[in-house]
Amino acid sequence: MLRSVNHCYLCLLILFSLSINASEQQSEDLLSLSLEELLNLEVTVAARKNESWLSSSGTVYVIKRSDIESYGWRDLKEILATVPNMDYFYQWGWLPGGQRGFTGNMSGTLMLIDGREVQNLLANEAFIMNNFPSARIERVEILQGPNSTLYGGNAAQGVINVITRLNQNENEVSMLIGEANTKHGHVLFNHSFKHADFSLSASYFSSDLDYDELREFVVDDNEFSRNLNRDPLRNHNVKDFRNKEDNVTLDATLRTDYFYLGSNITRTQNVSGIEAVAYDYVTGDDSYRGYAHYFLGNDYQISDKLSGNIEVSYFSEYKEKYRLTAIIPADAQNYNDLTLFTEREDIGPSDRIRFKTQWQYQINDNQDWILGYDAWRTKIGRKIKYRQTEEGITLITPSSWPTDKEKSDKHAVYGQYSQTWKFDQRSIKISAGLRYNHQDFTDSSWLPRASLVYQLDSSQALKFTYGEAFRPPTIFEFDLVDDDEIESQTMKMFELNWSKAFKWQDIQFANISAMYHMRAENFYQKTLDPVSGVWNTIVTGQHSVKGWENQLNWTAKQWQGQLSFRYAIPDKTKINTQEKILDIPKYKIKLGVAYSFNEYWKMAAFIDHWDDNYTQANKFESPGVEIAHIPSWTTANLNISYRKKSHSLALYIENLFDREYFHGNARGTSPVKYLQPPRNIRIAFTYKY
Repeated sequence: MLRSVNHCYLCLLILFSLSINASEQQSEDLLSLSLEELLNLEVTVAARKNESWLSSSGTVYVIKRSDIESYGWRDLKEILATVPNMDYFYQWGWLPGGQRGFTGNMSGTLMLIDGREVQNLLANEAFIMNNFPSARIERVEILQGPNSTLYGGNAAQGVINVITRLNQNENEVSMLIGEANTKHGHVLFNHSFKHADFSLSASYFSSDLDYDELREFVVDDNEFSRNLNRDPLRNHNVKDFRNKEDNVTLDATLRTDYFYLGSNITRTQNVSGIEAVAYDYVTGDDSYRGYAHYFLGNDYQISDKLSGNIEVSYFSEYKEKYRLTAIIPADAQNYNDLTLFTEREDIGPSDRIRFKTQWQYQINDNQDWILGYDAWRTKIGRKIKYRQTEEGITLITPSSWPTDKEKSDKHAVYGQYSQTWKFDQRSIKISAGLRYNHQDFTDSSWLPRASLVYQLDSSQALKFTYGEAFRPPTIFEFDLVDDDEIESQTMKMFELNWSKAFKWQDIQFANISAMYHMRAENFYQKTLDPVSGVWNTIVTGQHSVKGWENQLNWTAKQWQGQLSFRYAIPDKTKINTQEKILDIPKYKIKLGVAYSFNEYWKMAAFIDHWDDNYTQANKFESPGVEIAHIPSWTTANLNISYRKKSHSLALYIENLFDREYFHGNARGTSPVKYLQPPRNIRIAFTYKY
């Protein structure tokens, strides 16, 4: 492994020396984006239609392909880290987290690929792992705050729309290698026929994810586990730790004069990270998990004023898990006393058939309507355990599994009206929308959203937004309970946003600043009736977060930079006699700077700082829970790249100064926290053909 400091500095010295001797021709436009281009930058995620960044309702962050290449971000999780109010706690598997001070399994954030929902059917998760390499991504749009009016369930905290590089008229092969046996390959192919366009994006990622520091961390019972019953029986031999992950993705579209069809496919092996390490150091479960999304539709232009889209889709996912299970003798003292066997558990395949249509009526240049209908049928695959018995392998479905909730229907109609009044350089834009959502096993919902955008001139806007959203219950939240219907979780938000683009002494700036108050209600808590022995779900409680976020981007000839800041104040949680804000650092700061030495060579660095925070944890060597402290941390990453029209080479160093730092565990009391990556190196090569 390339673990020594000397290796890092040798690579830096070689690349820096090459940059000094490279062509001295300077290009003033390498990193610059003109003010006019910035003001006309279009986004789609805020209103499900194209609109300018400045006049879009709410708070939207856009990360472009040029940003990804300049800073060297390798995957979606590193891209999301640039958003000031996006939180996640990386546990070396799928990515739990949330937005604006709300964390969990990422079920409050709606995941889109090219505007189409790919949310996990089982637990409503935005399923993010290493299945979103940056080579797959053209642009990412992140909408903050509840937006169920246009998107339906699970858009309670916000929306992530990953726009792929399909239909970009580029052909490319890229490769990445790094420590811990990390390999990544990607192929992009776009071709136009006489009456059709075909696009393909395919990637493969593999990594052992078994750094020496991580091996040592997972055998530290105090820092990692704190499980009184299991810790003495766990395997503490670091050589037995394994953490391998494999990801395959495939995006494809075929567009003709009469229709389009396409797919998004992901298959992942080993999806639990270090969250569920039990006896042997398998990363949770040796699992296979993935989804396949197929869609067929067409865009219609009925007249100059009326346009629309009709699409049908089929989404299928599965989860196949091989868990190392132990039989524990009464006199067991250590790991060698256990009887270990592998138990298989499947859930799925689960699938969804969906029909949706959306139409836009442009009354004039300043007024339009959006109307849509969305309907789908979901079937959740049954949980099945494969048990070894005297008769052989027996298939068992746990009695707690809610078999009567496996099939469900959902229907929704929604509309949004927008109008703009212009007064010389000023303008006022209002947009108001409403959604009626009906689905099985939960309450029907009316979901409003309204926004007022006041543009003081052509370069700045004040925005006020009110929104509501919901997250319906999952199949797991009906597990063990007798309820026929559970009320949905809800979210309400007030937000004030100031966005401005300006120029000062040849430096161009774009700033987004937002203050907000969000409140979630109706949390799920399972309770057992001691008399009847029946499990039910209590829907109770609320949690609110107030905060401020700001992001400043700037460009100046060979320079490019970013400064992001957030300050969040969630409600406190009472643990024993203490009240603390849990799992969310009050403030985070991110500073990024990129410099172009000449036409070909660039160097970029960014620094992250997280405030300290607290998490709930099991006590060590005694029963009960306590509040554990997660120290503040600051890390620096570095990227050096050489780019020509036909090829590029990049060196990326994560955690440049090898700082030890942790993410807390917002999903439970053990493990206490998660160690983050040590210093490591990635080398990437790209060839365009």
